[in-house]
Amino acid sequence: MKVEPYLMFEGRCEEALDFYRSALGAQVTALMRFKDHPESAGGPGCAEGGGPGPTPEMVMHAAFTVGDT
Repeated sequence: MKVEPYLMFEGRCEEALDFYRSALGAQVTALMRFKDHPESAGGPGCAEGGGPGPTPEMVMHAAFTVGDT
């Protein structure tokens, strides 16, 4: 069985990816920033709840592998 968790980092995804690279030797296989999304950052559905919206450089989605997983 293959497990693929989806983690949320509240604006700190890049920091988490850097940690996984250094601590676990993770290889990032995909990375999308808010500026790369077809809709502009801050579009409908972003920053619900009244908090600050994402900046264009923030990571929206990323995938990585650790070893042969």
